Amino acid sequence: MPEKENLPEKKEESFFRSIAQKIKRVQRPEKAKKKVPRDRSKIVAVTLWSCLSVLLLFSLLSAVLSVNTRSVVNDIRIDSTKPSKENDQKISIPAAENFLTGFINEYVNVKNDHESIEKRQQNLENYMIKQTESDYEESERFQLDGIKGDRVLNDYSLYNVKEGDKYSLFQYKVTYTNLFPVEKEVEKTVKDGKKKKKVKEKVTENEKAEKQMLLNIPVISKGDSFAVSAVPYFTQVYDLRGEITVKDTDDTRDEYTGERKDSIEKFLNTFFEKYVSEKKEDMVYMMKEPEALAGSLVFGEITDMKIFETKNGFEVFCVVQFKEKENEIPVVENFSLKLTENSGQYYVQNFKHQ
Repeated sequence: MPEKENLPEKKEESFFRSIAQKIKRVQRPEKAKKKVPRDRSKIVAVTLWSCLSVLLLFSLLSAVLSVNTRSVVNDIRIDSTKPSKENDQKISIPAAENFLTGFINEYVNVKNDHESIEKRQQNLENYMIKQTESDYEESERFQLDGIKGDRVLNDYSLYNVKEGDKYSLFQYKVTYTNLFPVEKEVEKTVKDGKKKKKVKEKVTENEKAEKQMLLNIPVISKGDSFAVSAVPYFTQVYDLRGEITVKDTDDTRDEYTGERKDSIEKFLNTFFEKYVSEKKEDMVYMMKEPEALAGSLVFGEITDMKIFETKNGFEVFCVVQFKEKENEIPVVENFSLKLTENSGQYYVQNFKHQ
């Protein structure tokens, strides 16, 4: 009987146990882990501003480099257009003339024989600039092929000097004589037995022709050294006279006609009388910078005079005629004088030959 009582209890226990086991078998779903996204807005902003800063920096550097490059290029252009210090230095005319004396004699004088021609060529080359590159062979520039006579230099003088970018052109007026053979037919009287007859025969005679030309010589210099930069050439002599009009700056001023005009004219006549007759040291009391002719000429007259009043005194322009003492040949000269006055006495502050 007791075993039957325990059956219901065991069934009840097994029922709850099976339920518990089933409950255990049921797996709980794992909770999904929620990932919180990071705030990347700051990183993006920093990156963007960094890129912009770098771009701005590169732009500024490019602009600065461009300006500097342009400045350097401009400086190079300016320097290239400026003459070098060597070329900028003015050439010494007296020194260049002394240098060219020998060259002119060698160039103009030509003697028609092989030895003289070769010697002339060698001597001329000593005056020439040495070039690394040339349009022609240097040995050919003083060749004298096919000549038929001599050339003799008579006289020469410096006529003009023209400054160029690369050289100075010295122009000399040269007078020379060309000597050349001329074949002529002449008539001669010869004996024909007891009689005489006239016959014609050809003879060679030397003739000469005098010429005056302008010899143009391009010259370069480096310090006190000179060289001829190219083969010289001849041109016609041109006239140096020209019609040059100078505007008189004093035309707008009114001439002085006041009460002191007569005393000024009287003073100037006395002044020029002493100027031609006295010595330099005797003129100290009349002029600031003494000057005198010491009797070389005699005073004739003042042929023209214009007086202008200034703040410090008077300015005078005058034409004075002097004369040679021995034969009275007139010598006319223009002067300008600045006068000051002190107690009725005039004094020459400035004295110029016009």
